Amino acid sequence: MVSCTAETQQAVSEIRQAFSSLLEGFHFAFVVSNPREPDNPIVYASSSFFELTGYSPAEVLGRNCRFLQGPETSHQAVLEIRDAIREDRPCSTCLVNYKKDGTKFWNAFYLEPIRCVESGCVLYYVGAQADVTQLVEQGGAQCVATAAHEEQQRAEQVRRQLSDHRQEWQQAQPTCAADSRVPSSMLCALSKIQDCFVLADPNLPDCPIVYASPTFLRMTGYPCSEVLGRNCRFLQGPGTDPVQVANLRDAMAACPPRAVTVTLLNYRKSGEPFWNCLHVAPVRDADGRVQFYAGVQLDITAHHETVQQAAASAAAALATKGIVGAVRVAARALSRHGLRRAPAFQQPPHHAVGAI
Repeated sequence: MVSCTAETQQAVSEIRQAFSSLLEGFHFAFVVSNPREPDNPIVYASSSFFELTGYSPAEVLGRNCRFLQGPETSHQAVLEIRDAIREDRPCSTCLVNYKKDGTKFWNAFYLEPIRCVESGCVLYYVGAQADVTQLVEQGGAQCVATAAHEEQQRAEQVRRQLSDHRQEWQQAQPTCAADSRVPSSMLCALSKIQDCFVLADPNLPDCPIVYASPTFLRMTGYPCSEVLGRNCRFLQGPGTDPVQVANLRDAMAACPPRAVTVTLLNYRKSGEPFWNCLHVAPVRDADGRVQFYAGVQLDITAHHETVQQAAASAAAALATKGIVGAVRVAARALSRHGLRRAPAFQQPPHHAVGAI
């Protein structure tokens, strides 16, 4: 079986090398993180960031930046940053962070999304930072505001640099788990679902898979690079019942589309057949439009009952697991009209800003 993890690690290594050559000329503290990977890990940090915080690259890369938080970090400021990431928008705040030696400092922090020009989805975040402790302690509110504006300009410099040279790093994009059309704000919720499922996009030609869970990749033996962008019929083979396939197609083509459960003889990458209890249901956005189809799967090959009995048991199990419900909750982020704590961002974000 091909390891999705190994594939992603190779891509991350190539991304870091590409970012290093493009960004090493910036002499201020900033990080670049990847919201399309679990927990939004840092994939690049400037030398000035290491000098500011006292941490080494081995202690920073691959981690979420919350390690800078501590007992006096404002919960409200953290929520503003989380909301910005959930809503795919910029954010500016000033909060207490902590260096490796435990020293606390006031951090003027600006978050800038870097978007895919084709889909508008966020690929990376730039987090520019500055130690403004002395200004805060002196009560220089205007000076702090000026420093915050400077961090915004610096973050935009990084974004423009990556935008102008995107072909130098875009080929190294991690391909695991999700297509770039799936919003990063949705990926965070999807990554917490541990079951076997895929998302397919009916708004694209041939309804290709745009997200595959790690469990699906393990079950089928396919690496993510051979799954994303393909219609799920690649799992079919000579023993697949065309009547069951027709039932599946009819449900998806209905008006409105309806959920359906079928049992198919599918085939792993190795050619090994397995009985797949497949439940497919439409996933709608806040306006009721079908944005995805969720395909939840259960391998019933090892069951000792007849295929019909095992399929009935599996269908009942899928109904009680609530996987489709969890996917629908994740898709609520597609509405982009949720609660916004920061008054400056009461308007929906514009995808064109920061596109690459």
